[in-house]
Amino acid sequence: MLSDDVYRDRLEKTLVELESWANETRASADIAIIASDKYWRMAVLPFLPSACPFELLIKADQTFDLVLNGEVYESRPVERFDLFPKLAAAIAAGHVERIETRNSQTGILIDVATRVELSSGWDWTGSRRVLQRFVRPLEAHEERETHRFLSYKR
Repeated sequence: MLSDDVYRDRLEKTLVELESWANETRASADIAIIASDKYWRMAVLPFLPSACPFELLIKADQTFDLVLNGEVYESRPVERFDLFPKLAAAIAAGHVERIETRNSQTGILIDVATRVELSSGWDWTGSRRVLQRFVRPLEAHEERETHRFLSYKR
């Protein structure tokens, strides 16, 4: 964990970069930014319905929350500040996939993963388990379906 002064300094530079991205992207998305002493929040709703909406909340306790098309990922540690501008740019460029894993025999949803390709060889991923069982179903009985989002600009 970083000292508060170092964290705030690096975060301030990152927020300037994010707000610059937001100003460039306002022609293709409705963007709301709210800041306080405890957090900085950006909600992005693209005008194109097939693009991925997202909300980013960066907190003073050195964690962040991310909502990607309704999938919520909470209290993730801030490990790299360059993640946030790259994340916003990648989402706007349509580099987001929602991957649903289902039991192929019953059709029951097992888990949902979201992958954002930030750059070559660097992905951000989040997942949540939907089906809670003591034993994971055999992989032979699983099938995955991927939904890819479009770019904000067409």
